Amino acid sequence: MSLSLQQTFPTAYAPVIGQAKLKQFIEDFVVVETLSFPFSGEGEHGYLRIKKTNQNTQWVSQRLSKHFSVKQRDIGYAGLKDRHAITTQWFSLPYKYLGEEKLAAFSEEGMEILEQQRHSGKLRKGAIKYNYFEITLRDVNANKKDLTERLSLIKDFGVPNYFDEQRFGRQRQNLNAFVDMIGGRFKPKRDKQRIYTSAARSWLFNQVLSVRVAQNNWATGLPGDVYMLDGSKKVFSTEEQDDVLRQRLVENDIHPTAPLWGAGELTTNLDARQLEQTVLDEWIDWRKFLQKVGLKQQRRATRVIPADFDYDYSQDLKQLRLAFKLPSGSYATNLIREIIEPLA
Repeated sequence: MSLSLQQTFPTAYAPVIGQAKLKQFIEDFVVVETLSFPFSGEGEHGYLRIKKTNQNTQWVSQRLSKHFSVKQRDIGYAGLKDRHAITTQWFSLPYKYLGEEKLAAFSEEGMEILEQQRHSGKLRKGAIKYNYFEITLRDVNANKKDLTERLSLIKDFGVPNYFDEQRFGRQRQNLNAFVDMIGGRFKPKRDKQRIYTSAARSWLFNQVLSVRVAQNNWATGLPGDVYMLDGSKKVFSTEEQDDVLRQRLVENDIHPTAPLWGAGELTTNLDARQLEQTVLDEWIDWRKFLQKVGLKQQRRATRVIPADFDYDYSQDLKQLRLAFKLPSGSYATNLIREIIEPLA
């Protein structure tokens, strides 16, 4: 395939202000998950709130499976969390396996059970209201005034809602696997196929968003855009923009969207539709396969606004601490890359 999978995506506020070390220590990246529903207090599923340090989500799931003698497929979690961090998230498993002795005996390096709840259903992926982040940047080499101005822009107007590199795998191996899969060079197991198709769908979204960032209309909208209500998945279509629509955009009440590809027609019109068609015409084979496997066309906001955004500097200005909330499916790395260039 001649299409490049090595593309880097433009930032909205280029250039970066300076450089800093990201994740120099495990405690420099803290994530706390909040679910999107209240617990019923009864039912067949037990929920464990687990704080994990330098452990990935799938490894925790495996250890829970072994300790509580539960099949791996019966353990639920709402999303994958970074390994090189301190993260707190929920896991579910059949309640009948959560005996007091088993709970008391649970002891795994880098894992701590903080809370237990009961609920009527298994925890499903995506059932997250928001993730709270505390991120410490060290050895900051940047002007404080420039940093503060950039942070104010991000607080007020958000950042492009790209899918992060982790979605595409190390050296974008998930995308390369997708190319081989649709070319008939190998047939992956079903769970791997889902990973590869999800990566490809995310890549196409990023293609559209990157053009909108380059044209500086990722936050302001275009004639014919489809908009998403803030804090919701509800969308509505427009033709021309008016003053009311522009004001809602300024107030972050609504956001422009781009397609998550699948079966169905584009719901945009006019300039927005023309942009999406032009960008995605190059990826016809990818689009056909995503439709073939049964995915339905959806929309995703092109920007994300960090909630409860706060920051402070150390006295020597060498450390910058950031705290904010992001909705499910949005990535803190997109915010960081709008500020500084991370050093190894």
